[in-house]
Amino acid sequence: MMIRPFYWELFSKKLREKIDRLRFVGSFTQKLAEDKGMRCVIGKEGRLKFYWLVDESDGIIADAKFQVFGPVGLIAAAEIATELVLHKNYDQVSRLTADLIDQHVRDRKELPAFPKECDPYLNQVLSAIDNAVQQCLDIPFAASYDTTPIESDFGEIPGGIPGWGEFPHGQKVKIVQEVIEKEISPYVELDAGGVKLIEVHESGEVVIAYEGSCTTCHSSTGSTLTAIQKILRARVHPSLFVTPSL
Repeated sequence: MMIRPFYWELFSKKLREKIDRLRFVGSFTQKLAEDKGMRCVIGKEGRLKFYWLVDESDGIIADAKFQVFGPVGLIAAAEIATELVLHKNYDQVSRLTADLIDQHVRDRKELPAFPKECDPYLNQVLSAIDNAVQQCLDIPFAASYDTTPIESDFGEIPGGIPGWGEFPHGQKVKIVQEVIEKEISPYVELDAGGVKLIEVHESGEVVIAYEGSCTTCHSSTGSTLTAIQKILRARVHPSLFVTPSL
């Protein structure tokens, strides 16, 4: 049984639930990796170890575990980071940040999931991940891949924001812009891309422009576009539909 620290109540509810039901504690052996035709990568930092099974054909982390002897804050940070790296390629994972780990388990978008006391643990996790990534740099990965790092675990507002149709145009733009900045852009940045709001029309059309690698990635008009639209409909209003600027 883990000893709960004095800052336990400062964790988000979602984070406390994940700590109580850890899913990714464990390790992989070199033999297991060979049997599966994978590379076994071990990223270390202090007493923390990440174990990855990496597909050498495309750099995808097919499975991930961690082992650590340390405080609950470090265990929590390692658990969430392991969940985030799973099924992404090491290039995406190299862009993981402490803020993105925190956002993944927030109860409310404006309230941090981890208290300030956990900043050193988040940094330790990122150092161990960087150590693991360095061991994958010789593995090729596709310049574009049909995946989206945007998570589907977001809170919905039934029926949308009350009074949405009566809001002044400027207020609508501000709300959509805030959702894009806080709930969409951080995930798109994992693919070295970006999303910029161009316009919000009275018809409900939200026009966006892609930046960075998104401009040449075929998934930007498929899975990523669909994910962006789902988030805006859930967080703002179900009448919204997203189109990319040509």
